[in-house]
Amino acid sequence: MSKKIFFMSGFPRSGNTLLTSILNQNKKIKATAHSVLPDVINNLDKLKRGPIYNNFKDEKSLDNLIEKTFTNYYSDWDCDYIIERGDWITPRNLNLLHRYFKHNEIKIVVLVRDILDIIGSYLFVCKRNPEFFINLNYESRDKSEMVYSYLEEKADMIMDKDSYVYAMLYSVKYLLKSNFKNYIFVEYNDLVNSPKDTLKKIYNFYEIEEYKHDFNNIKQFEVNGISYDDTMHGAEIHTLQEGDIKRREYQIEVPQRIVDKYRNLEIWKNEINSDR
Repeated sequence: MSKKIFFMSGFPRSGNTLLTSILNQNKKIKATAHSVLPDVINNLDKLKRGPIYNNFKDEKSLDNLIEKTFTNYYSDWDCDYIIERGDWITPRNLNLLHRYFKHNEIKIVVLVRDILDIIGSYLFVCKRNPEFFINLNYESRDKSEMVYSYLEEKADMIMDKDSYVYAMLYSVKYLLKSNFKNYIFVEYNDLVNSPKDTLKKIYNFYEIEEYKHDFNNIKQFEVNGISYDDTMHGAEIHTLQEGDIKRREYQIEVPQRIVDKYRNLEIWKNEINSDR
């Protein structure tokens, strides 16, 4: 039986590691860490804009190579289903999926969370980890040009137009306006507060037979003996609270200016509410 590949994308600090750890309890499933495949597909596709390709445009052979990248990458993975997690809902990557995964049904689970909670989560990581990259970026800036408190400045950095959070907001906006509708949103709060119902929703969407997960014994996931190495981030941002599922409370108060500036950005809420 050939493996079926499904997709997952989402905001940072929105339960990606938690959901991946839960799904990997099921031996028929291997849910990935943040995948390199979007970059691989992008880089292969960029060859079409290079001089060597344009000197001899063998498009069929190059397309054949790119289309087989998905199955070749996972050829040695012992499972029935791959949940490929990456930045698949950016406008470019979604278009690449339609171009090179066209012989398969594309299904994407999108993890979302209230933006102010994401900011609070990041600020909590900053507080506990001096070497976290946001702290290092903040320290490298000219303080004489800063007019707000250090928490406000860091929150604005988290929401900067070059940030991952902003990129995801833009991508979700694009997704909602696109003709592609084969996706579902999964709220972080639903995953934490109602994991059984949330996993049932995900299994039904992927059309995978349901599995009885142990929500009281969640362990940090590994795939093929490989686990996260967070030293590059300066903080253990993928470390899971093992055991039962609980919402982590952040002992940090988001400044009021930040609350006022970034409230009500959850553009996916109407779609989630209409599904219930």
